[in-house]
Amino acid sequence: MQNLKRHDQGVYRCRIDFRTIQTQTYRYNLSVIVLPEQPVVLDRWGRHLNGTKLGPKEEGDDVVITCRVSGGRPQPEVRWLINGVIVDDQYEQNSGDVIENRLLWPTIQRSDLNAIFTCQTMNTKLVEPKETSYVLDMHLKPLTIKVINPPATLVADKRYEIVCQSTGSRPNAIITWYKGKRQMRRTRDETVDHNTTTSTLSFAPTTEDDGKTLTCRAENPNVNGLFLETDWKMNVVYPPMVTIQLGPTLVVDDIKEGDDVYFECHVRANPDWKRLQWFHNDVLLQYNGSARIIQSGQSLVLQKVTKQSAGYYACSAINAEGETVSDQQHLRVKRKCESSRHFASIRFLPPPGRGFVSLRQQES
Repeated sequence: MQNLKRHDQGVYRCRIDFRTIQTQTYRYNLSVIVLPEQPVVLDRWGRHLNGTKLGPKEEGDDVVITCRVSGGRPQPEVRWLINGVIVDDQYEQNSGDVIENRLLWPTIQRSDLNAIFTCQTMNTKLVEPKETSYVLDMHLKPLTIKVINPPATLVADKRYEIVCQSTGSRPNAIITWYKGKRQMRRTRDETVDHNTTTSTLSFAPTTEDDGKTLTCRAENPNVNGLFLETDWKMNVVYPPMVTIQLGPTLVVDDIKEGDDVYFECHVRANPDWKRLQWFHNDVLLQYNGSARIIQSGQSLVLQKVTKQSAGYYACSAINAEGETVSDQQHLRVKRKCESSRHFASIRFLPPPGRGFVSLRQQES
């Protein structure tokens, strides 16, 4: 028989007649197997899944899907396989000739990425089972982030390229740089492979950046609120920054011979300064106790100044990055005037009948 139909099922009798012997009769029970239809898969809300991807899902999500099979005689089996392994063969008849198997696969992990979920149905071993498969797609957060070989020190005003690398994100992470709270814009991103991303920051640090923190942040915009950060504290080296100041208790326009005068040298440097020098009219000053020139720490003390002490003073500081000389501070020394007071008596002749009148006139 060809093109068997469902109604062809039944008992068939075959009779063989012989000329010389008794007729023989045979009965055959023909069972017609009706194959089930191709399985369809529904999401947790009963909507048909299209394509071949399941998701994308996030770590910790539950997979809830239902396999639905219609038709088939005898009643088919409906089961779920993950990566070829049967994980659920408990099915139930929904209505009429519809059979369903609802799969709950809880708390998926990163290792479940690309797992193959297969709904399989069969009601005979005479043909291969019918299957519908989906590949699990996942959005994954970054796993690692690091700055690649950051320099131990940075020279102020020199341009550098700093590389930050993140792995584990799917799709690839978006990397952003921050100096303090300000986002750095001069960056170049590159995808190394399917889950590794690098970002190169180009910048020239200033002296103000010493001690500040650069932050590299990696995040997957498809995974809400999850990101990784790594911080790098910058050590920016630079020649000394030097300023000179007359002692704050002194009045610059009221310095006279014999006064004590001192200057302060203010230095900001990285690394710290190693030597401090003082200059008077561009000539290096040496410690000279007898001349009453005293250097103490970052101060220069001039005791009992004279007119020869007047002029231009400057200080310099030296560290491993170089030497810097401050602007000059002008010192004016007034001549000390000695004052004396002289008095003269003037006598007037009084009018007749009166005494003398004496006036004292002050002279200076």
